[in-house]
Amino acid sequence: MNSNAHFSTLTCPNPACGHQQQALMPTTFCQLTYTCQACSMTYIHKSGDCCVFCSYADKPCPSMQDEETCCSPSLPGKQVSHKGIEAHESTFS
Repeated sequence: MNSNAHFSTLTCPNPACGHQQQALMPTTFCQLTYTCQACSMTYIHKSGDCCVFCSYADKPCPSMQDEETCCSPSLPGKQVSHKGIEAHESTFS
């Protein structure tokens, strides 16, 4: 994977906003939420996607780019990544 693979452009799903923001994708956990810098809406990943990058970004998260399993859907609230590290519901601005 090249060094640019860890950056992605997130698009806010708020129809009144649609702000696009470049963000660094985490490689050791799945980011389940993100807060838009323009409208302050915090959004969560779509059902069936492992993280907000797989749902709202121009490219999937590093785990999916590497064709690895990202987070386990069987552990809601305490999902585990392919590296065995807990998923986080944090925001990065």
